[in-house]
Amino acid sequence: MNLLEDEWLSVVRRNGEQEKLQGLWQITHDLTGTNPITDVLVPRADFKGALYQLLIGLVQTTFAPKDEDVWEHYWLSPPDPQTLKAAFLTVTPAFAIGTGTPAFMQDYELLADKQAIGIASLLIDTSGGGTFFVKEGTTQQVSPYWANIALFTLQTNAPSGGSGHRTSLRGGGPLTTLVLPNESQQAASLWQKLWLNIFTQNEVGSFSGNTELTDLAAIFPWLAPTRTSAASNKDFITYPEQGHPYQMYWGMPRRIRLDINNLQTGVCDICHEPSEQLLTHYRTQNLGVNYSSTWLHPLTPYVRDPKKEAYSVKAQVGGISYRHWLGLVLADDKNHKQAAKVVTTYINSRQELIGGDYQPRLWLFGYDMDNMKARCWYETTMPVFPIPRTSRDSLQADIGKMLDAATEVALDVRSTLKQAWFTKPKEAKGEITFTDPQFWQTTETDFYRLLEQLIHCGDNEAQVKLVFTEWKRVLRTQALSLFDHWALSSNNEDGDMKRVITARRQLEIWLNAGKNIKALAA
Repeated sequence: MNLLEDEWLSVVRRNGEQEKLQGLWQITHDLTGTNPITDVLVPRADFKGALYQLLIGLVQTTFAPKDEDVWEHYWLSPPDPQTLKAAFLTVTPAFAIGTGTPAFMQDYELLADKQAIGIASLLIDTSGGGTFFVKEGTTQQVSPYWANIALFTLQTNAPSGGSGHRTSLRGGGPLTTLVLPNESQQAASLWQKLWLNIFTQNEVGSFSGNTELTDLAAIFPWLAPTRTSAASNKDFITYPEQGHPYQMYWGMPRRIRLDINNLQTGVCDICHEPSEQLLTHYRTQNLGVNYSSTWLHPLTPYVRDPKKEAYSVKAQVGGISYRHWLGLVLADDKNHKQAAKVVTTYINSRQELIGGDYQPRLWLFGYDMDNMKARCWYETTMPVFPIPRTSRDSLQADIGKMLDAATEVALDVRSTLKQAWFTKPKEAKGEITFTDPQFWQTTETDFYRLLEQLIHCGDNEAQVKLVFTEWKRVLRTQALSLFDHWALSSNNEDGDMKRVITARRQLEIWLNAGKNIKALAA
């Protein structure tokens, strides 16, 4: 069996028809017609994010354009399936499944002497021992294809797994950001969604990694004995110079072998399709590849504080909203956050190649991890506006002011609600941060509306001030509305109206005189 060649992945076309690909190179089938493939069909949200990364990694590894001219050519005139097939088949051995050695994303050794572990533990939402997402005992047998996608998902996002069980190349539970096409008129093709995230060969030269390593094992680490990370191993840590840049798409921190000796017949507990080769167990060993923090993955934003080692941005409690926009699209210098290379490449290059008022979206997703335990899966999209190079620095500063003001107001709402609810707010136990998501949600549409206006303001200070004035009005209106909604809720310990009125007056004072609110008028 082979992930590239077999018929296993379901897709949907623009008119809603569903089918299974007869080889992954069929993703461009009928692109010149009116009914192209627009998306993959998967049984889990995290699998969809992983599959997009797998397909992007596959195209990047085998079909990277030489330069921007070639990139633009294939954006306008996608390759036919036969062209893609010729490229994909150059790496066929790396995608073998259900075999001995080598096998996709699996340790070079068979690990036959290790204890068998239930297949459900491959799923990140159960691998830490928690069953927050998946009811215990419901995933006991899985088809070889989806077991391998689960394995790829785990290797790509690997959280802390106990002593010596390494995190992913990007650290545990990284946030992934992909650029997706504008779909205001019709569903974009799957090819467009992938190609927007592909780099030229020239651009890859600036990535983490050693481009002089041409052996496939430098890209797909399972094609050779694992670089184990025992303390006695001189190669305890794997640095970029010891792998090709494309290994970032195929990082393998965990030593895992799927158990193919005790296959079952029945229905897959993930895709719910019948199979004669269902996997029920796998085997694992610690001390796999230990990637250094100097690997900077092109699909992930990073915190790059000059005083610390770089680390990937993670999904957080409360989810992802416009308050993160600056650090995910441009750069948030205040918090040392830098957008993923795929985003900066779009803004610096692809935006000009595509031209016009084309407005793509960012697709952001990842697990919020508490060490080994998955607390929540987050994903969302946000707009990427055409941003002129000439006004980028001033725009970045202005957006920072808007976000600082919103952050201040969200805190003010929370603080005054605590004053309204409790006679001794500083001694009140428990968190009331549940008010924050509602604040960010109710102000999001206005933020993006005003952000688009701000971009068109250019260097016109008078117009910028008008945008800031409108933003202050939005923040004030929503803050008072949320306060009024929550102040007399069941959280109020005794319904004291005098305390509520005093707290509301305090909120109004802060909404007029807060440090970051006043900065909008400067």
